[in-house]
Amino acid sequence: MAGWLTAAEVIASQDAYWPNVDVLDEDDLSRLLTSSRIQCEAYAPTLADAAAVPENYRLAQAMQARALYRSAIAGSNDGIGADGMTVTVFPMDWTVKNLLRPKKGRPVIR
Repeated sequence: MAGWLTAAEVIASQDAYWPNVDVLDEDDLSRLLTSSRIQCEAYAPTLADAAAVPENYRLAQAMQARALYRSAIAGSNDGIGADGMTVTVFPMDWTVKNLLRPKKGRPVIR
């Protein structure tokens, strides 16, 4: 049964979740993943007891952890790096929210 992502899983399959994760040490990555898991659990529909964590939840966890990392390294002007690349930081990105609560398609009759 798949659970929430761990630092070891993300490092082992970094191409799937976080291509440049090697910039972080495992402890920092673990803290980011724990924080993003808590946020995702609070936003996502509750899973049934003993249910496997779906892959879209796991991907949302990784994406939210990356967003938390970016917000931590961005300066007060939302800039990262010497060239002043601008990054807009959101509490939880809409793509993460859509992974956790996908919109249901409803046909519209006109």
